[in-house]
Amino acid sequence: MKNTEQLPIYLKIYQLAKFLYKVVENFPKQYKYTLGEDILKNVWKCLDAVVEANFLPNNKKYPKILALSLNFDKLKTRIRMAQEIKAMSAGQFSHIQVQYAKEIGEMVGGWTNWGKSQTI
Repeated sequence: MKNTEQLPIYLKIYQLAKFLYKVVENFPKQYKYTLGEDILKNVWKCLDAVVEANFLPNNKKYPKILALSLNFDKLKTRIRMAQEIKAMSAGQFSHIQVQYAKEIGEMVGGWTNWGKSQTI
């Protein structure tokens, strides 16, 4: 079992969380405490799922990895909404896509495939 802080997926989601806190801090008031809070809750759910899955035996990780995948999809949807309603700039949205979303998505997909193979 690896130390959680050394897991690449944990580090990337942690970096995304730090970036999202800075972005949400500048949301217009009407979105900060609704959509902004929801974005932050979902990024924390993603981090928590990584930590929890990491401490489970290999044959029990799959459900937690699926929860991570679901929460990451929810997070991406909310981030896209924030950009579309102009709570987040196009530049911030692009930064998230380029620096975080693509790589995290690939890691989640790989981990999901691995987790599924462990349940058989």
